Amino acid sequence: MFEVYEKTENCKPIVISVEKHGRIKGILVAVIQWNGNILMRPFTSRSIIIGGPLAVNNDERIIQGLMSEYKKRLPYSVVYSEIRPIYDMSAISLVLQRLGFNRIGHYNLMLDIRPNKQHLYDNLHKERQRNIHQAEKAGLVFKEVTDKAEVFRIIRLIELTYKRKRVPLTDTGIFYNTKSILKENVHFFAAYKENQMVAGQVRLCYKGLVYAWYAGSDERYFKLRPNDFLMWNVICWAHDNGYKVFDFGGGGQPGKAYGVRDYKLKYGCKMYDYGRYQLIHRPLAYHLGKLAIGMMVKN
Repeated sequence: MFEVYEKTENCKPIVISVEKHGRIKGILVAVIQWNGNILMRPFTSRSIIIGGPLAVNNDERIIQGLMSEYKKRLPYSVVYSEIRPIYDMSAISLVLQRLGFNRIGHYNLMLDIRPNKQHLYDNLHKERQRNIHQAEKAGLVFKEVTDKAEVFRIIRLIELTYKRKRVPLTDTGIFYNTKSILKENVHFFAAYKENQMVAGQVRLCYKGLVYAWYAGSDERYFKLRPNDFLMWNVICWAHDNGYKVFDFGGGGQPGKAYGVRDYKLKYGCKMYDYGRYQLIHRPLAYHLGKLAIGMMVKN
């Protein structure tokens, strides 16, 4: 992923490790991202750490060493840092908070895909089952995509979806870089109505985990339920290929209504409050940046 970010516009990765006797005892990978032109960079630049920092036995000294070096390497332009766990990091939560990070409750939604497919299907909400059946009846076809032109079509659907939802999207070169660098650890999937691609997904895969990364769909075909159809078929693909857990990603903050969380739960997911850890380096720029992002997505 460091190489992917290194080759992607509007991204700057950082990697820090702690070694002892030639063996890595701790590691942290962060990516600094920003939106808009060079004038917007001081207000939209943030550093995201996904799934880390990592240390042998959660050693507090290693965590402190990693984070201390991390802070030294951050450019002044970075407005805030955010750690986004993909597993339970409660063992180092107090360490991170002592280092100035504020823990914010945040759900991750995970699906155990080891049971047989009939069990997985029976565990779906009835609405999801109806939508999948409706899509199959409409003749939708599921495919894993490897052709560059088809990958481009998936990327285009993602672009249109983010624009429709008014959410900033990272530079789309990240998808081509991922495909060329991660190879078997990234997979592209699509749903078709005849020859028309109506939905697409990009999934990161490592060991027993499938990580729901990006997705997009064509709103003209929503009545055919392409999103439910595609999600179910990707789950089946993951099950058939020996994966154990399907990570549906974030589910918003506890106590706050969030439609995306409600949607994901209908696939039989379980919620885990792994939280997020945030450190604001420049408070004024942080608030101005939120206003700037809001203006960007409206235009």
